[in-house]
Amino acid sequence: MTQEKPADPAMPSEWQPIVSGNAELKLSTVIAGAGSALRMDFDFKDGGGFVVARRVLVRSMPQEYAVHFRLRGRGAVNNLELKLVDAGGQNVWRHVIKDLRVPARWKQMRLESREIDFAWGPASGSGLAQLGSIEFAIVAGEGGKGTMWLADVDIEDCTPAQAPSASASSSLPDFAASGALVGAGWKPRADDPQPWIVIDTFQPRLFGGLTIDWLGTAPASGFRVRASNNGHRWKTLHTAMRAGGKRSNVYLPGLKSRFIRLELKEPSAGAALRLQSFEFSRSIHAFWHNIAAAETRGWHPRWLHREQSVWTPLGISNGTHCALMNEDGMVEVTEGSFSIEPMLFINGRLFTWADVNARQELLDDWMPVPSAIWETGDWRLRIQADATASGDARVRYRFENLTDQVSSARLFVLVRPFQVTPPWQSFRKLGGVSPIHDLRFRDGAVRVNETTLIAPMTEPKGFGSMRFDDGFIASHLLAGTLPGNSEVHDPLGFATGALEFELPLKAGQISEHALSCLPLAAARSIGEPAFDWSARLAVSQWAGNGEITEVIHAALTATAHVLLTRSGPALQPGPRRYTRSWIRDGAMMSAALLRMGHMDEVREFIRWYAPNQRADGFVPCCVDAEGIDWLVEHDSHGQLLALIADYYRFTGDERFLEEAWDFVDKAVGCIERLLGEDGLLPISVSHEGYLAQPVHSYWDDFWALRGLGDAVRLARALGQETSAQRWEVLAARFASSLFVSIEATRAQRGLDFIPGSIEWADFDPTATANAVYLLGIPEGLNRTALERTFDAYLADWRSKRSGAVASTNYTPYEIRIIGALVRLGRRDAALELLRFFLSDRRPRPWNQWPEIAWRDHKAPAHIGDLPHTWIAAEYVLAVRSLFAYERESDESLILAAGLAPEWIEGSGIQVNGMPTLYGSLSYSLRRMDSQTLRFQIGSRLTAKVILRPPLAAPLRTVIVNGSACTSFDGDSVTVLQTPAEVICTTS
Repeated sequence: MTQEKPADPAMPSEWQPIVSGNAELKLSTVIAGAGSALRMDFDFKDGGGFVVARRVLVRSMPQEYAVHFRLRGRGAVNNLELKLVDAGGQNVWRHVIKDLRVPARWKQMRLESREIDFAWGPASGSGLAQLGSIEFAIVAGEGGKGTMWLADVDIEDCTPAQAPSASASSSLPDFAASGALVGAGWKPRADDPQPWIVIDTFQPRLFGGLTIDWLGTAPASGFRVRASNNGHRWKTLHTAMRAGGKRSNVYLPGLKSRFIRLELKEPSAGAALRLQSFEFSRSIHAFWHNIAAAETRGWHPRWLHREQSVWTPLGISNGTHCALMNEDGMVEVTEGSFSIEPMLFINGRLFTWADVNARQELLDDWMPVPSAIWETGDWRLRIQADATASGDARVRYRFENLTDQVSSARLFVLVRPFQVTPPWQSFRKLGGVSPIHDLRFRDGAVRVNETTLIAPMTEPKGFGSMRFDDGFIASHLLAGTLPGNSEVHDPLGFATGALEFELPLKAGQISEHALSCLPLAAARSIGEPAFDWSARLAVSQWAGNGEITEVIHAALTATAHVLLTRSGPALQPGPRRYTRSWIRDGAMMSAALLRMGHMDEVREFIRWYAPNQRADGFVPCCVDAEGIDWLVEHDSHGQLLALIADYYRFTGDERFLEEAWDFVDKAVGCIERLLGEDGLLPISVSHEGYLAQPVHSYWDDFWALRGLGDAVRLARALGQETSAQRWEVLAARFASSLFVSIEATRAQRGLDFIPGSIEWADFDPTATANAVYLLGIPEGLNRTALERTFDAYLADWRSKRSGAVASTNYTPYEIRIIGALVRLGRRDAALELLRFFLSDRRPRPWNQWPEIAWRDHKAPAHIGDLPHTWIAAEYVLAVRSLFAYERESDESLILAAGLAPEWIEGSGIQVNGMPTLYGSLSYSLRRMDSQTLRFQIGSRLTAKVILRPPLAAPLRTVIVNGSACTSFDGDSVTVLQTPAEVICTTS
């Protein structure tokens, strides 16, 4: 038992406490037998969250280790997490003991390195080389109060103390069996018909694999690897029917054995052997990472070198899936599939992605028809991918001879078992390796796993394929030759193949080859026309010259990405990692689609999502192919209401509103029943940062307030006056409670900004920006605190941009702040943000942003998804606010409040048929001279119009339709009737 006697109080504690929310943790050091123990007294205060004891511990880490400690305690059942943090503080390895009921008596714990997995950080799964700190976290399960004691925390080096030995069937002088492990290698005698070699580690050890470096030619008849714990009874682990290349890697994940035996079926020039640790094959992706690290850069996709490669989708607006292309021209032909990738053989040299600096383009600078361009001074290869009208991926390879000489080149298009998205993006079966068991060339096309057809539109010179044990296909292509087999079966699922095309070119000539990738069962023509994106988007809704063109193109691409990543009616915020439908994301993507003229898609989404509402009105946060996610996120109820109302206001579709009325009625009832004594919604986890501890999130309340207000308007639209009046009272009461709570939280915590939640009183300017989008600037929200929120954000953002404050990443959700700044009249700051986000597209020509943007673009770190189409929607909404936004408090339409002065020079800007709540908006704005601006509003609107153009000086005179106007101030003009011509003169 622990003696409740404190240790020497003069000795400062090595452990530091960290807590979330309202949780409490007190650390102390007490005597425990002959040593001391860390005492953790914690209290979760009837809530969730976590408490952490953290200790700085800098040391190098062996590849194999174990963490020892003793523990005892008292309290409820919670989770215990051991975390190892690297020296940079960004990468975390973790072991979780779930549902731990802490023993009352001391219990010895030993966690081996194989049980401690990479958790998060930009290292994305590589090993822990340098430890920076160790943490013990108690994560609330049942929560409550309790005490835990930890003693004798130590890290054991588990590196084997004794080097293995080797014996063999025969060996040549100076090439004994022991040389296979250290030295020049092992060479059996030439007359040894079936050589073998055995490695003895003296006691059973964990292995991850065996690497064989052949001293001569790899055995054509293959090899066998066997294992034994006693040297007598052997188990076959791997049989290679044949081998090729200079090196063979054997996948042996989690093997524990004393003896490893390599058996050959023919005389051999010998080999050098390397026993690989558990880490070598901790996962199939670790196995491939380690393989690629030992091979020539460019022989494998970029992500296998633990380097981020960004991607973009291609497809159609009404499909169920999409293909991907990465920045190097690698194409994943359908969701989670294998990929195809080019290599070029020119003048005896093999060119891969590693030999060029690829650049990227989109068709017409905005369509989701991406290209990756490889270029040298002598040649250019454009890899362009599009989708047919049926949604099948098609890839074109256009090669140009840039010299004045005749050129002869060959294009190889490789088929490989890798997805475009890396394993650090994994979700279910998406990300990383995608098995290819069977490849077959038949009737002029390649069959992959008998499910997918790769059909060349021009006849290839040849096709070759190989199993994993045959070696790497790039080693064949290096000599300009294909593997000899046109058909293979690989039980490991690592088959590869390549199509070959001749590229004989005269000076300046162009050669093009295209591949169609379609389901094997599809009875479609490979010559089907491409999907026409220009017919699906409002390309002329906004127009202008110079920088504004780039702004508009990015908005068109963002809109296309929202449509392209749909799965049937389901709006999904990404093409891979986020192939699920959240009502939160869907509400904002629908808002963008409605404002870009896509009404049908929003109606389809509502009809698909709304029926998942429970009978009590509770709206689920997320729905996908595997069913409904009932995680409690209380923003969802208001989001469904706002979504239905948004659709109705833009379409006037009363029949649909009648159809959706029951969803509206039930959602309001759910919100009303959820409200607590404080008048607010209960705690929830609608923000990822709140998963560890659910909180009273003002984000939820802002959505609920918006939804209740919308419900009132919908009720009146259907003549449901009784409901409208009752809900109006409810909304007013709720608004009062919300704004009182915000001010109380600010007062209690001494905050000069709008907090994100009650418990954390966190700084969350993106959530505050959303409140401005949803509610405008309501009277109950402290304007000074609101302004201060964005002052603080901008100061912090500028410091991070300049490097004055260290920052490893940020989230492009911050794009949302642009629209808030426009509404607050802060044009210059809004444009400053806009220009930054445009400069930080990933990559810039592809007009997209990830959910998490890392300062190091090549860091192998999780990025959410790319493009993140909720963020794409936020960009569309932000850009729209530059041209016009609705102010519903006084039913007005604000024009030009975010336009830059230089955009209205020359022919200026034009808005054509832009959907608004008050009718279709068309206007033009240009500067006539240094003091005169001309607005031409060509549409009839049902609201007053307020003009806020970019001005170099205050307005002096205004003429509307030829008559003097007096309804203006220094920076704005109010126009009560449209159409109108407005001439503004500044002083």
